[in-house]
Amino acid sequence: MRKALQFIAILLFFGCAQQVAPTGGPKDETPPKILGEIPPNLSTNFTGKEIEIPFDEYIQLRSANEQVVISPPMLKSPTYQLKRKSLIVKFEQELAKNTTYTINFGEAIRDNNEGNILKNYTYVFSTGAYLDSMEVKGRLTDALSVEPVKDALVMLYKNDVDSLPLDTIPDYFTRTDEAGHYHIKNVANQPYKIFALKDENANYKFDVPTEKIGFLDSLIKPFSISLPSVPDSIALDSTVIDTTASNPLKSKGKGLTIPSYDMVMFVEEDTTQFLKKAYCDYFGKLVFIYNRPVETFDFSIIGFSSKKQWKLQDFNSTADTITVWITDQAPDTMRCIATVNSHLPDTVEIQMKPVSEAGKSAVKVKGRKQQVEKFELAAKFNPPSGKSPGPNSPLKIVWNHPVLGLDINRLKLYEDSVRVVYDFQTTDPSLRRFDITYNWKKGSTYQIIALDSSFTDMYGLWNDTIENVFKGIGEDDFGSISLKIMEQPTHNVLVELISGSNTLVARKSASEAGLVKFEKLTPGSYSIDVVSDLNGNGKWDSGRYSEKLQPEPIKRLKENSEVRANWDLEVEWNPNVAAE
Repeated sequence: MRKALQFIAILLFFGCAQQVAPTGGPKDETPPKILGEIPPNLSTNFTGKEIEIPFDEYIQLRSANEQVVISPPMLKSPTYQLKRKSLIVKFEQELAKNTTYTINFGEAIRDNNEGNILKNYTYVFSTGAYLDSMEVKGRLTDALSVEPVKDALVMLYKNDVDSLPLDTIPDYFTRTDEAGHYHIKNVANQPYKIFALKDENANYKFDVPTEKIGFLDSLIKPFSISLPSVPDSIALDSTVIDTTASNPLKSKGKGLTIPSYDMVMFVEEDTTQFLKKAYCDYFGKLVFIYNRPVETFDFSIIGFSSKKQWKLQDFNSTADTITVWITDQAPDTMRCIATVNSHLPDTVEIQMKPVSEAGKSAVKVKGRKQQVEKFELAAKFNPPSGKSPGPNSPLKIVWNHPVLGLDINRLKLYEDSVRVVYDFQTTDPSLRRFDITYNWKKGSTYQIIALDSSFTDMYGLWNDTIENVFKGIGEDDFGSISLKIMEQPTHNVLVELISGSNTLVARKSASEAGLVKFEKLTPGSYSIDVVSDLNGNGKWDSGRYSEKLQPEPIKRLKENSEVRANWDLEVEWNPNVAAE
């Protein structure tokens, strides 16, 4: 009996040891399921004030104001109420007669536990006897970057908006997806004016100058290639399929091609020139920021004059910001006159910031806080330290302040540990950028040393010792890419080389058939854009809605082509043959 009890105890021990805590089963990844709608989806002759949508589980509604799209838009947004496992939509305004409404919930509906999203659930109903079943679709791209534009409004107007103010509420609208595509369903069978808007203030109106817009010059016609699956008792618009010659649907084999109303979006160029901001960054450095690029800039201080060179000017890369370096003792409070492009001058008062008594720190204001930063003469190399300049290309030293003094004997260049003679010069009017030119040899090691006190800036500060070491590279370390223009274009074109980071590398103008070549390219990914320079001014021009002027077209011929070392990549383009 004792052995039997011991045996049972052993079985119980091992049985307990093998028990595992329950895992709870696989993770729920299923979105909420709709059990039915009250009234049913695709209802006609709708006269109610609310819609009830029951689900198989408890749900949550997130960011309804951003996610839920109702077309046609309503002046008063509905209210949304969660009651047990149901979503109730209550309308706060009288619905229009004989109108088909579409409610797309985007990504607002999620289950309560795991947050699984019921994507793009759409409820459609009509206050009339039938459902409108025409559709409009297309894609939006940015006119300048040629990239898709997401989350932009695409709006349809039953009347030609040319005769309407731009603050008119649209009859139908939707938003673009990540790839810039849009699709407006359940619209009436009639022509529409179409307008795209990157709405900055969420009012469906083009009333902010910096809002991105897009439009088509003529009215568009919606299409329908299939009817919704609805009960026989529900009437549909009998004119949804147009078989006339003007119908945009065209036969293509056994299927149909449908029109894609693609648009480019742009920001209208503000041709007015004005000063946005003027301030003292730190002692001796004044900054003037304009709303658009500046061609010429004149600067003076009222009541101040000097017998020596008292200022240096520096433009940024986009020419909309000018830095004025004051190299002589100027008043603490300055009434400045700034004139750009021979326009009427701006008069602004600027307070010069102080320098500490030690001359080694400067007071800078960030937000509401003042902080003391180290004030010194510092430099960067271009190409950066460790990177090699191309053959016959200079190594640049860029200082943070204008340099007024130089001891050239303390700036030394070594080739394989042997000191060599180089050329040193600057064409920079602000005296900040200097070129070191030498016949760099592939495989050789170069060391450039600027000993301490070799450069002196406008504040009397000397540099600490800086050094750069790099290996020389040859022509065969670079690649090139060429565009072969097969026929003479009908207008001037600008061929642009774009880096993999979507940065403009170089631009060349062409008006004839021939070869446009970009050489000495660092191996990597590049794209080629062709700008139709319709007015021949050598730059891309944006559009203007009031003049029905579209932006100058930009066509991406080659996307992310790999340029390899010692290799010439050639791309052919016939400007007079439409791409398939």
